Amino acid sequence: MRRGKTVTEVAREIGVSPEGLRNWVNQDKADRGQGPTGALTSDEKEELRRLRRENREQQQTIEVLKKAAAFFARESTK
Repeated sequence: MRRGKTVTEVAREIGVSPEGLRNWVNQDKADRGQGPTGALTSDEKEELRRLRRENREQQQTIEVLKKAAAFFARESTK
């Protein structure tokens, strides 16, 4: 951002919300290691999303396997 302008003024000039611009600036700082302690970089956020998605898929697979195991256990006792 150019000095002398408020975030709101710059945001208006480039057609984004002031909060959106603040978020971008804060994320850029985090990505450069200049954010607050514990702030996640973009790469870390992407990895977290990927890991959460994988975990969700694995949990769904486990549930299906449990149901299949229960079904086959019932069938084998008939």
